Amino acid sequence: MTDDRDPSVTPRRAFLAGTVGTALVGTAAGAVGDDGDASKNEREHRIGCNGQRSGADARLPTAHDLTMDDGHRLRLWERTTVDDPEEAVIFVHGSTYGAVSMFDPPLGDEFGWLPSVAAQGQATFAPDMRGYGHSEPPAEYDEPPEANAPPLSFEREALDILEVTRWLRDERGFDRVHYVGLSGGTWRGRAVYEVGDPDYATVTLAGGSFGTLEIGADPEGPAYATQERSAFVERWNAELPDGADRDYWIGGAEYTADEVQAAVWRAIYETNQAIDGGEASETPREGGETASEETIIAPLVRQESEYHPRQIDDPTLVIRASSDGIISREGALNLYDAVGATDDRKRYVEIAGGTHFIFLERKRREFFDAVHHFQTRY
Repeated sequence: MTDDRDPSVTPRRAFLAGTVGTALVGTAAGAVGDDGDASKNEREHRIGCNGQRSGADARLPTAHDLTMDDGHRLRLWERTTVDDPEEAVIFVHGSTYGAVSMFDPPLGDEFGWLPSVAAQGQATFAPDMRGYGHSEPPAEYDEPPEANAPPLSFEREALDILEVTRWLRDERGFDRVHYVGLSGGTWRGRAVYEVGDPDYATVTLAGGSFGTLEIGADPEGPAYATQERSAFVERWNAELPDGADRDYWIGGAEYTADEVQAAVWRAIYETNQAIDGGEASETPREGGETASEETIIAPLVRQESEYHPRQIDDPTLVIRASSDGIISREGALNLYDAVGATDDRKRYVEIAGGTHFIFLERKRREFFDAVHHFQTRY
């Protein structure tokens, strides 16, 4: 694997499909394209470029483009603030949105999980998995969704994560590497332990479950789904308790809910996942919908094995937000019970006052601190 980092700035990917699929929330996958030389040339241009968008936000973390063993380009983001950090943390996103939107959205210098951890002296790294964010889209995404089976699998993603882990150790010199899997990243973490022996200092499974939630794409297809901005906002808002003050619950005293959700959506949309991409609107209509509905590719990922949590034998934290509308307490506790680490090397924590997106809400610092505290114990 090589680091093909290119400081040049390149244009945004344009999605030229005719009609898009129906909105699908909470799953993974996505893509597009036409047959013919024009589509081929456009794809070759995307693969050869750095993936940085024209006029990219100066707040973006440092970008590394790593070439995997099969030649696929994977974007790895880094946020490091000290000269010689002693340990690294890999943050792996979930099943619909890429790394920057979940871990380092453009909303204040210290808003996201990466800046918070980097400020405490750890080096932070977050890959955009295949088909997400600024990583190279699969070739199947140049065709209509029904034309192909899902090209992505948790097993292939696990091999990519193991390559990133090896790069951190061999090329960057980190002996201690922590793993933080968020939502779908918890399933990816389970797959990592199924196909390899990563020997992480600690493992955090945030917003994950076992035995209560179906996950994984239909192996027969479609290759990907889509999601509109309004569906993203509605999904988030739907998890708030009845009668909750939306602005306070999400933004606390610092931001309005619209400010937070607009910044996160901007980081989602201004990537290779955008369909017919332009700049994300700063002023969505009521309910989150914009005048011209912005739509993204939502990648779909095959689950080819159970990836039983018993394989995870390194110190493990299972953490959940109390109002998570996707991951039940039963599912999270099942995951804790199933993890293979001994009882003295695993812990279950639940944070009150947050949804599945707690890491982007007013209770995010309490969430971050619980993870950091666990990591310092081992």
